[in-house]
Amino acid sequence: MAVKVFIEEFKGNKLFAIFEVDGAGNKAKQYPEISFGGRKAADLLDNIEELKKFVHDWRSNHKDKKR
Repeated sequence: MAVKVFIEEFKGNKLFAIFEVDGAGNKAKQYPEISFGGRKAADLLDNIEELKKFVHDWRSNHKDKKR
């Protein structure tokens, strides 16, 4: 299934949320696959190369996975 980013809000704070979506791009589930705020987003960006390597290694070992 495809995923899409939505900017959500929780207790007045913006969240970066990734949801599974249907063919029309609508949320397929009530809750996101993952969500996080600005601080964690900044931490991910500060370590983006390590994250890319992690995903590359994971995909190499899980070729049967769609994502």
